[in-house]
Amino acid sequence: MKTEVRPSAENEVVLAVEVPHETVRTMYERTLTRLSREAQIPGFRKGRVPREVVVNRLGVEYIRSQALNDSLPEWYESALETTEVDAVSMPEIDFEEYHEDTAFSFTAKVQVRPMPLLGVYKGLKTAKRTVDVTAAQVEAQLALLQERFASLKPVEDRAVVEGDFVLMDLEGSADGQPIEGAEAKDYMAQVGHGNLIPGFEENLVGLAVGDEKQFEITFPADYHAEYLRGKPATFKVTVKELKEKVVPDLDDSFAADASEFETMDELRADVRRRLVELQTGAAEREFRARAVDEAVANATVAVPSAMVEREAHHLYHDLESTVGEQGMEMKTYLEALEKTEEEVEEELKPRAEMIVKRRLVLEAISTAENIEVSDDELRERIKADAEALGRDGDQLVIDVYASGRQDLIRDELLMAKAVDLIVDNAVPTEMAEPAEVTA
Repeated sequence: MKTEVRPSAENEVVLAVEVPHETVRTMYERTLTRLSREAQIPGFRKGRVPREVVVNRLGVEYIRSQALNDSLPEWYESALETTEVDAVSMPEIDFEEYHEDTAFSFTAKVQVRPMPLLGVYKGLKTAKRTVDVTAAQVEAQLALLQERFASLKPVEDRAVVEGDFVLMDLEGSADGQPIEGAEAKDYMAQVGHGNLIPGFEENLVGLAVGDEKQFEITFPADYHAEYLRGKPATFKVTVKELKEKVVPDLDDSFAADASEFETMDELRADVRRRLVELQTGAAEREFRARAVDEAVANATVAVPSAMVEREAHHLYHDLESTVGEQGMEMKTYLEALEKTEEEVEEELKPRAEMIVKRRLVLEAISTAENIEVSDDELRERIKADAEALGRDGDQLVIDVYASGRQDLIRDELLMAKAVDLIVDNAVPTEMAEPAEVTA
């Protein structure tokens, strides 16, 4: 079989294939034998139908079309293998008339994996955020801890103020009819928290235990229930209990209750240490991502549309899984966005292109630097995954190799090593402070 590769466009080639008549005849005979085994013709046992009867019954044109359907994928795959063309799209195939006693020619136009032109990826001067934990950040964390240990204390000698928790009975109506879902007994709300309809909580301020009040408010124009949007409503409330939140003082007693430390100085130091660890980790992750982004930006590569479309499709299905994990059907999610699946995938294409470009550049760097992943490294990674999953490491190694997933894991490790090479050779620089905005 003779194959010629001709460039067609950027990242696109045409394979011109000529199949000798001997090969065409052999494949035709193979198809005819298959049809003879499969044909069910009255008067003959299945698998025992003579070939000439099959030809007469099915017709030579049908057999030729079946032979072409059987053969063309094999010839195409053989052409790819022979020429070492790395196709990333489905082929656009064009062919001449097929006849079992003559040579057969066809062309296949495909997009191919591009070879990035690498720019600078070593010695990149990359901004790195300086870790600076302030006293205010420490106190903010301690305030959150205070909230966790806060308690509610009943109040009987004063009226409702902002921040109080009010236990009440309520009922709402619009146009003289009860509003569905707007009637409740022993309903608890925090005044000033903004969880209720705008204007509702403000009407609670100044009430005391036992007070009743009727007031009118208007539903927001963007309220979730469409029939209530912008509609005035009447609410009646009866205050049954009033409680205020009591936050413990930041003293040694609080430290002992809220942590393993005996003093506030120790607790405060531990909070600072944890914040430093968190910020250091975040700064390092940002630095790594920034260095890789710079290396990718320095490279030149045109990403084939087929690769972008495939990645956007994967991103869409990842989104679908995330939506499902949140207990929502994708159909409902799309309706809320007022978009179709095709529109969402189209919006995902810029992100998909960046992901593919990043992968291509990292692959090119791993090739340029002769980065390899040994079988031992691969098995260690699989066993580490097994430990995280609570599975037997040796068994998972067997399962991965049996399913053929070892190449995917090897590629992940190659990408990780390429990232490490970029980051290890990057030079951290001080991150510029954002410019002040002046009037």
